Amino acid sequence: MVLLKKQIITVLLIVFVSNLYSQDLLKSVTNTGAGVTANNSQNWSDLVTTNIDVTGISNILVTASINMRPDGVSTSGREGNYRIYSTSLPDDSGIIKRQIKSLNELGVESWGIGTLVHIFDVSSLSGTIPLILEHSNQGASENGRNVYSSARLTVVALTTALNSYELSSDVKRINEGLEEVSATTTTFTEVNGTATSAITLPFKGSIYVMGSINGRSNAAGTTGEYQLEYSTNGSSWSLLGLPVKRTMINTWDDGIISLTGLLEDQNPGSNYQFRLVHRRISGTAPLITRNVNIVAIGLSHAGGAHFPAFKVEDVTGSTVSGVSTPDALINSTSFTTAADFIVASVLEEPDVFVSSQFLVSASGLDQTSTSPVERMRGKNQLFLDNGTTQIFESPYFRYIPDNSSFGSGGTIGLAENLNGSISYTFGMNHGVEFISSSGPKTAALSTSDVILMGFQTFDVPVSTLSTNEEFLSEGLRFFSRNNKVVLKSDKLIDVNIKIYNISGQLIIEEKFKSRDEISVNVSYNGIIIGIVESKNRTFSKKMIIK
Repeated sequence: MVLLKKQIITVLLIVFVSNLYSQDLLKSVTNTGAGVTANNSQNWSDLVTTNIDVTGISNILVTASINMRPDGVSTSGREGNYRIYSTSLPDDSGIIKRQIKSLNELGVESWGIGTLVHIFDVSSLSGTIPLILEHSNQGASENGRNVYSSARLTVVALTTALNSYELSSDVKRINEGLEEVSATTTTFTEVNGTATSAITLPFKGSIYVMGSINGRSNAAGTTGEYQLEYSTNGSSWSLLGLPVKRTMINTWDDGIISLTGLLEDQNPGSNYQFRLVHRRISGTAPLITRNVNIVAIGLSHAGGAHFPAFKVEDVTGSTVSGVSTPDALINSTSFTTAADFIVASVLEEPDVFVSSQFLVSASGLDQTSTSPVERMRGKNQLFLDNGTTQIFESPYFRYIPDNSSFGSGGTIGLAENLNGSISYTFGMNHGVEFISSSGPKTAALSTSDVILMGFQTFDVPVSTLSTNEEFLSEGLRFFSRNNKVVLKSDKLIDVNIKIYNISGQLIIEEKFKSRDEISVNVSYNGIIIGIVESKNRTFSKKMIIK
């Protein structure tokens, strides 16, 4: 009889949530552009623009994936600077910069890779607004001392388009601040000021994290290493994703480090935080970290749904030898899209947001018997495969000066208008694009510490069966009665109860100790999400307050 009652309650809960769920999506747009900085000037110029309607949207994720090289006749060094802004907003992303070695090795050309990530608050705006990536050369002004840049600019709304559910998110920015590491060590230290505010998951889901960072040193030969960390309690921290190294080739070598990490399939809760850590692993000069942006996004919302995500991590990666060798696969993963659906008589098709990080290095470059010595331009390229056709993103190139230097790379993009309910393969290839030598050009490119991950812009309902079974198995009953929520337990418990509306806004939070029956008054009418947090478990449930 007890088992039958439990089964009936579980079925009713499933039907209840199923009736409330309505499929939703996140608006997303992307665009590409290329150009050369203003000649003989440090003035900024627009590189690529994309537009999005922000009516009813609180926050937007804006990302840029950038490839750059020197341009023009000057053999002096350059400093490519990048910034995202909108004419409709008072703030911007802050800058990210890349020191570019002088133009004296045609074919290799000191190519660099970088990303820039930010979250903009657009809650006070409506209508269509532009998002713009601009660039400049902040090296000394000189005729022909320019920077060529190509980039992809991608925007994803963090409020759902149909039901206005908010995704919990945060961005932390260090503007030109300096965080130094002065000792070679095996221990990571926190980059102060990068810890995000707590991210909330009203239902089970993943949390998507990215970082764009400038790293430099006061002397050549210093190698720094960077990684993300996460915490579920604000005090103890664990590593997230994989580390990436970067070697500084001179005193002015500001370079871009790109990090990405996915905290997968987490239980409902509100204490998820993320931060950046760094360490110096070789050299004697201080490692300087600055111009840091860290973004974190919870991929579930209060409507009882989440945005499915995928991830593949590969420490070893792949090695490919010689200019004449075809590009080789580094890694790949499969992901099945959600079904298409109709909105206002228009067929909506899912997009998939994709990001990557990787480490590149070379071996076999002849640094003694050739003149000039051999240097490499490596290539990394994302692709999408639906089983019959492969679609390639534009390749990203990276300059590798010798056999001992490490270079950070990262790319961000958007696969648009995919067919619903189809299994796609997302992957990355690499190859040796050029070696500056008259010799056999057989040196090898290695790509390692690779993370390739993404999430789709269509949501799917979160299964509530396990959560509600856990309520029952733990001797708990959690329900609404008039303008109250009630928790009953078969033993004395310490709990924290949080009540959210369907937009993800906290209505009330109360803590209780040594209680077996709890009642919380809720000054709200409509659908709510109740979260029960105990010492070791977190439960959530959707209810109606009348």
